[in-house]
Amino acid sequence: MLKRPLTALLMASLLAAPSFADINLPELGDVSQEGMTPRDEHQVGEAAVIEMRRSGSMMEDPEVTTYINQLGNRLVEANGTSLPFTFFVMNSPEVNAFALPGGFVAVYSGLIGATQHESELAAVMSHEISHVTQHHIARLIDAQRAMPWLTMAAMGLALLASRSGSGDLAMGALAASSGYAIQRQLDFTYAFEQEADRIGMQTLIKSGFDPWAMPTFFDRLQRYNRLVENNAPEFLRTHPVTYKRITDAQERLQDQPYKQVPDSADYLFVRERARVLQSDNKATVDMYKATLAGKRYGNLPAHLYGLALAQSKARDFDGAWLTLQKAHDAFGLARSHPALEYLGGSIRMGQGRYDEAIKLFREGERHFPGSRVLVYGEIDALIAARNYPDALKAAQSAQELYLSDAWLYQRQARIYEAQGQSQQRHRMQAEYYARLNEYGAAVEQLELAQRDPSNDFYLASSIDARLKELQSMRGEDKDKKR
Repeated sequence: MLKRPLTALLMASLLAAPSFADINLPELGDVSQEGMTPRDEHQVGEAAVIEMRRSGSMMEDPEVTTYINQLGNRLVEANGTSLPFTFFVMNSPEVNAFALPGGFVAVYSGLIGATQHESELAAVMSHEISHVTQHHIARLIDAQRAMPWLTMAAMGLALLASRSGSGDLAMGALAASSGYAIQRQLDFTYAFEQEADRIGMQTLIKSGFDPWAMPTFFDRLQRYNRLVENNAPEFLRTHPVTYKRITDAQERLQDQPYKQVPDSADYLFVRERARVLQSDNKATVDMYKATLAGKRYGNLPAHLYGLALAQSKARDFDGAWLTLQKAHDAFGLARSHPALEYLGGSIRMGQGRYDEAIKLFREGERHFPGSRVLVYGEIDALIAARNYPDALKAAQSAQELYLSDAWLYQRQARIYEAQGQSQQRHRMQAEYYARLNEYGAAVEQLELAQRDPSNDFYLASSIDARLKELQSMRGEDKDKKR
């Protein structure tokens, strides 16, 4: 068995390279969770996510996050699990992904950019989903009868330390924070990998993706690792992939018919967006121009979109606008896409042409009524134009459809701040934190709102009532963590 650092196990639930195991492998039996209950799993995962968000390591881009959640939910549905899942993106060029207990799965922006097809990205995510649904971390920890499960604080510290590249520091954080004598290494059993591989493969097939994408993707990374010996993708350094496992996977798939699955436009645009957002501005523009001149691209509209986005990020808004029109033409005059419409409005905002930006976002919303990112764009453009009444109206209207959307509350907080209404700003910021399950921060915001003088009796009363609710929720949250 391969020995794996405990931090890698807990942080990653492992992006061990899928070997797909035998399709007919039996289940490993009922999950034994004497060490970690399902509630424990969710609390550990949620606490870790909060720590990562606070650290600023998450990519909060609405387009990338929305797409990853849509893809993840499609895979979850195919998996057939009833567990709730949350997918998020780490803003890092590392080629990696990891799963946390309780249904939290992270994908690195570097992984998105490294894939050549949507099925490859789906393959990695389906494998990670399987680690969660089979409760592999809970089962592994339960097997270590002498080691109590780790505190949430330790998990958060270990995640942050591991992400910084210091495995020893992460191990120290885990060991020292709770005072437990934790083994230096634990076995992430091959049986767990087999189970995750098998279920992940079934999920991939049921969701309509190409199962051959798994061995193809990992074989390509393995070859890259051989060529660039000291610059291996992160998960290959932590979770080695052997050629035997890849070969075994290919052999097991011989009975699977070849299925060419076209990449969705959503994937193609998001892949370029992830590449640009994690990269240096000038170097990225030069790279796109060079590959465009050499015709070394897979999809012309997406490549032009990436160049336009890179130019916009480098504040060459005029050049970005011209390139975006070429992307529109390449995509097709009779159709468009929310990514193109959103970038167009964003470029106009960068040029200070707010009325045109608002018009573009609103036209995009009419063509793509399900695109929340265009709603964000309209609100942001109205705020930039200092049209606060319409911005507030747009945010409140969107809230009727997306009641749990934290980012709509955050935008309302910005609107009230710009208008000098600090009490309302604190109130909206509290709702933002509450929807991220950060009840302590939410309570602090409402306490600030209470201390803010106001002649509005009804507003003050609603703040008092909401504060009591959130204080109760914070107390319940603390009790759960004991």
